[in-house]
Amino acid sequence: MNNNYYTNFGGTIIEEQASLNRFYVFTTELSKNKHVRFTGKDDDVDNIDWHFKYRGKPLTLQFNMFNGISLLSQRDKDIPAINEVAGLLTGKTA
Repeated sequence: MNNNYYTNFGGTIIEEQASLNRFYVFTTELSKNKHVRFTGKDDDVDNIDWHFKYRGKPLTLQFNMFNGISLLSQRDKDIPAINEVAGLLTGKTA
């Protein structure tokens, strides 16, 4: 797999030193420009998870105060979709 991201804990970190504000920039980009509808949100002390489907694949955009912003999936077969969304958000080719 050739991409500009690295995989950690079942997902892809797209910005390691990201702020919460940057997380909200990504959520806005997904909802307004990529027509993604968020299906659920989880707020924890260290994490904020926003769940959505992209081309039928269940994904999660996560802000973690220690790891930055990541895209996650419960299934290994969805890694190509994660890389595609990461490329869309960062302007890089996945």
